[in-house]
Amino acid sequence: MSKIKTYLLILLCVTIAYFGSLKYGFSQDDWYFLLISDAHNLSDVANFFNPLAQSGFAFFRPMGTQLYYFLFNQNPFFMHLFMLLIQSLSGYLVFRLLTELKLKSPTPLLVALSYSVSSVHFLSLYYIAATQQLLAAAFSLLSLIFFLKQNYWKSAIILILALLSKETAIVTPLIALGLMFVAKTKLTVRQFVPYAGVFILYVVMRLATSSGTQSEYHLFFGPSVLTNIRWYFLFAANFPETLVSYGLPRMGINIAKFISDYGTSALIITLSSSLIALFALTRLVISKRWLYAVWFVAGLGPIILLRDHLYPHYLDLALIPFLLLLFQDLKPKHQYVVAVFYILASFYSIQFSEGHHWTTGRAVMTQDALTRYDWEGICEHENVVFVGEGSAPRELSYALSLENGPRVICGISDLGVYYDGLHNTWPQGAYKVEVKP
Repeated sequence: MSKIKTYLLILLCVTIAYFGSLKYGFSQDDWYFLLISDAHNLSDVANFFNPLAQSGFAFFRPMGTQLYYFLFNQNPFFMHLFMLLIQSLSGYLVFRLLTELKLKSPTPLLVALSYSVSSVHFLSLYYIAATQQLLAAAFSLLSLIFFLKQNYWKSAIILILALLSKETAIVTPLIALGLMFVAKTKLTVRQFVPYAGVFILYVVMRLATSSGTQSEYHLFFGPSVLTNIRWYFLFAANFPETLVSYGLPRMGINIAKFISDYGTSALIITLSSSLIALFALTRLVISKRWLYAVWFVAGLGPIILLRDHLYPHYLDLALIPFLLLLFQDLKPKHQYVVAVFYILASFYSIQFSEGHHWTTGRAVMTQDALTRYDWEGICEHENVVFVGEGSAPRELSYALSLENGPRVICGISDLGVYYDGLHNTWPQGAYKVEVKP
């Protein structure tokens, strides 16, 4: 199959799997990113890449945040379309990467197709703010391909683009080291000089310019690391993120409650994903490809130490060795059976998440707020307070990212925004907006 046909096949599969994402608009962090991506001239755009001018943003991700939102000019449909194209490109790059490793057909293609439609990418494709993860993955994969082609300086330059998308790409040189063992290629210090230069400069820059981060990003060492590895292994097998809510002490999972709450859908997911996980674990023990287990953990990097920050989309680089365990060394006809089963399980898990994940729920809530409320009247006031019964105002505050959403919608940077139940007081005379469940 030609390169263009391979990409088009991957694009078709990604579109079928994630077509539903096209109907969702902005929510949550999107509003903050829209606010900090406002630019009126080239100088403002150039300032996106100034780590000292991040408008209070605790991270440095100009490619995946400010520049991205600026270029698409508040058009969520085309942003989602772009996300599908990037995911398809990543799938194709996985195919090229495995081809460079001299894996026999049909393994590269089937791993690439399974990677492209895996449910681990749900958040990255349904939540516009997570595009930074897609970009970082695509650039990291391209960097690894150039590394295997022995174009080390070009590989390092591409790594810079990955790091400007999201800092999770920092694990790329470590994965490159592992790939040298997989490919059984001679290792020299010279090969890693460009990577090392980029790594050191980036770490120094971040240490010199970064501000404090939220508690969920603080690293934890101890037994929680093993628990996290377990979660990510299950995510790779197409268990949805929702399962995290059913975690029990000592690495337990209340599967019975999960099935009880979601019925047949949860039962099907539990059976299919458990079979995939068990098969991968069995294959690891039988094949003794422990390097793939190391690659899996290395691909998650520092993320594996975040006890309170578990999201499947961090598996974008770690998913590859998991899939290799499923496919490599099997007879071609058996590989096709595994691929069909994995892809169908992915599709089902994606559909489940679309109906139950917080990002789709908040996107729907945002769209409802945009059409239900009189924003022309709201924007005429200096202060606005959203009031209502129960937790409705608080939930809306998450969807609109507190004051960021109304300020973007109104185009007023100093609009006072308050939510009943979240704020105890607000200015006298604030314009009240009734929030209904």
